[in-house]
Amino acid sequence: MQVLVTGGSGRAGQHVVRELVAAGHEVINIDLVRNVELPGAFCRVDLTNIGEVYDAFFQFRPDGVCHLAANPSPEGQARVDVFDNNVRSTYNVLQVAGDLGVQRVIYASSEMATGLLSEGAVPSQIPFTESERYPSPNAYALSKYLSEVIAESLALRYPSTAFVGLRINNVIPPDRYDILQARRDDPSTGKANFWSYIDARDVGTAYRAALEGASTGHEVFLIAAGDTSADRPLRELMAEYYNGYNAFAPDHDDFASAFNCEKMERVFGWKPTYSWRQQK
Repeated sequence: MQVLVTGGSGRAGQHVVRELVAAGHEVINIDLVRNVELPGAFCRVDLTNIGEVYDAFFQFRPDGVCHLAANPSPEGQARVDVFDNNVRSTYNVLQVAGDLGVQRVIYASSEMATGLLSEGAVPSQIPFTESERYPSPNAYALSKYLSEVIAESLALRYPSTAFVGLRINNVIPPDRYDILQARRDDPSTGKANFWSYIDARDVGTAYRAALEGASTGHEVFLIAAGDTSADRPLRELMAEYYNGYNAFAPDHDDFASAFNCEKMERVFGWKPTYSWRQQK
């Protein structure tokens, strides 16, 4: 399969590129900056420029698209820049893919699209599923939620194209597990997403599973590591940092993620492989 990977030079994108190339796909990395260490071809494209997007897509005529390119910074930048870049680039990529008749489009939503990473927001129960959704005042979170709205709408316009949104958890590169150690040293730094994470290599396998899998219309999936990043029970941490919170499913393991990825396993056969506990 010929696949365009937008943002393939990025923290998660490079692992998607490597996973797809290793699986035998012909991959073209669409990005503003080339990572010379990556296999496959490269094409420099400004995804906010729809003319460049049409040019690249019609040049390569892909069978599938893996869209990861985005402004990844929820804070520290002008909100309008984050919002405009992410929404415009996603609309451009998804519309052009639909116009070209691309079979499958896998795009990066975010854990933040749930709205649960807003101050004080907590799930109705842990673990929670894709149905959990709250408003968020954060420009990045809003841009990612709107990517789902865009895909849901374009699935009506392009019924022959399948759109799959992955609500990706906090991505940890394989060589940066020290980030999680710092969060264990100070648990308050991990509370925003309930001490969850995902290894970048598992993002790669999730994209491959969704790309090679079968689905129609538009579907959204949570993806996260199977465990928390904490060395203390999640019930204990939630009670301490969220005013006595204790809305857990009776059989929830003390160290299992708050994010329920069962839908991703049921539809595409994907499960996370990597854990910081294996790195000791």
